Amino acid sequence: MKFSGSVEVSGKTVISRNIFSLDIVSPQIASQASPGQFIQVKIPGINSVLWPRPFSVRKIKDDIVTVSIKKCGKVTGLLYDINRGDRLYVTGPFGNGFILPQMGRSIYLVAGGAGLPPLLFLCESILEKGYSPKLIHFYSGARYVEELFANDELTSLGVHSVVTTDDGSYGIKGLVTEPFANDLTKVHSGKDDLGPVIYGCGPMAMVKKVAEICHGLECYLSLEQLMPCGWGVCNGCAVKIKAGDSDNTEDEKGFRLARVCKEGPVFKASELIWD
Repeated sequence: MKFSGSVEVSGKTVISRNIFSLDIVSPQIASQASPGQFIQVKIPGINSVLWPRPFSVRKIKDDIVTVSIKKCGKVTGLLYDINRGDRLYVTGPFGNGFILPQMGRSIYLVAGGAGLPPLLFLCESILEKGYSPKLIHFYSGARYVEELFANDELTSLGVHSVVTTDDGSYGIKGLVTEPFANDLTKVHSGKDDLGPVIYGCGPMAMVKKVAEICHGLECYLSLEQLMPCGWGVCNGCAVKIKAGDSDNTEDEKGFRLARVCKEGPVFKASELIWD
């Protein structure tokens, strides 16, 4: 049962000049949300903005839902000015979330930019279930150091972590998919009977590259798409996925459309069609 209503902001954390987190009081969402799901947020009284904005759930603690946001436009700029005690209108949780891995398997998480919050939530949830941090490999990338979301939190988890920036201002210089591909190839060459499980979230070009690297492996990708409605009504966020034998296809082209906000945002890499 989705919650929809006015909620109080109980806290705000400024991570950098463009990155911040908001703590939202919502016991209804907190009791339901799982890693990979998102909420829709609207600022009361701002009538010039028609649609709410989707944000992945970063963390759940008691009745508090935390979202991490990158300031990159009008709405996120207005949210940056929100303070403790202010109110927002939220709806959620939406989406299907991640499928948790079997115990004992190696896990690789690959995050680009704003794709880090849901994967960090996933990583923490896996660790809370007793998973060994030695089996978890976390790759986080951004364009430059001030767009990294959570270095200290990531380090504190005790997992194997690699950080990259496009300009080399922090960590390894280059794309996050490069060290990920090198490590995956080096460590897993058919020795692991179960095989690794890979999770990715970030810009479309990045997750497409992750899918290519993980061909033949179990891989789940959370897609970032514009979501005009968030309810699966407008079909504005649809992507192509492979059709099953019994599926109706689009104009008999051998694929069907899936809504990122409804059937996603998490998909198996093997079912996505990239064009």
